[in-house]
Amino acid sequence: MSEPRTDDRPLVTRLLTQGLDTVGRLRRRWPWFDHLARAGGRYNRMDGDLMAAGVTYFAFLSIFPVVLLAASIAGLVLAGDPLLRDQLIRAIREAVPGETGDFLVRQVTDAISTSGVTGIVGGLLFVYAGLRTMDKLRIGVRRTWTGRPVEADFLKDNLRDVLSFIALAVVGLLSIALTGGATTATSWVLRAVGLDHVPGIFLLTTVVGIALALVGDTVIFLWLLKVVTHTRVDVRSILPGALFGAVGFEVLKVLGSLYLTLIAGSVTATTLGGAVGILVWINLVSRYALFTTAWTAFLPAVRRQRPPVEEAAPVGA
Repeated sequence: MSEPRTDDRPLVTRLLTQGLDTVGRLRRRWPWFDHLARAGGRYNRMDGDLMAAGVTYFAFLSIFPVVLLAASIAGLVLAGDPLLRDQLIRAIREAVPGETGDFLVRQVTDAISTSGVTGIVGGLLFVYAGLRTMDKLRIGVRRTWTGRPVEADFLKDNLRDVLSFIALAVVGLLSIALTGGATTATSWVLRAVGLDHVPGIFLLTTVVGIALALVGDTVIFLWLLKVVTHTRVDVRSILPGALFGAVGFEVLKVLGSLYLTLIAGSVTATTLGGAVGILVWINLVSRYALFTTAWTAFLPAVRRQRPPVEEAAPVGA
């Protein structure tokens, strides 16, 4: 009688095999889990992290031109209003007397005098960084959507980037205006009818704000999945993907706010926390946008209209 055969494989190999077998069984049992796994496989094969890093770099770079533009606008406003400018200079001298105050006054005066140049430089840099952001986002989204590298066409690609950049700016501004305006209107109505002091009434304005934010986010993801992917799949088929992206984006916003709140009292955060937090948040959003694209590509309705080029077979099948 032969003795039972022992498994001589290393422990790590055995654990890895057992883990893969478990994942394979779960994928066969739960379709939603298999859907996530296929999306994750597409994301990894198409270098999702690398594509998201490119989007992150140029999106973060575009923040600094925005600061220049804001400073330029403030300078132009002060230059056109001598009374306001004199009040600001007087306030600086009263708050910071002596040589330090004189130095700050000179800096403000120099900023006002060069506001036109600053605005031009900031505008050009913002357009450059914005278009490069769209370029990297388009490449990443289309690669993830199709499952293969996309051939480049310099003129068409740059034209699409310009149109996509304008469309994103318009949709984003409308989303912000809709969310903020409706929330403010809800608060005003509650005050007008005398219900603003009712315990728990703030939950109503919170729910309204979140609901409208989800609507705006859904529109943005519909734009991403329909326009940026340059697909002929109908909007109804990709709507679940847009909702999936919108919900996840709201979760990321909540986590980002929580993170900034937690590090607010840190000495390190005072110097680096804000910039690093923004950088990490942009990267997470970029990764999630690409993963959402992969997740949407494996929706049954989408696959019937445009079968994915590459699909990962269930592990252990």
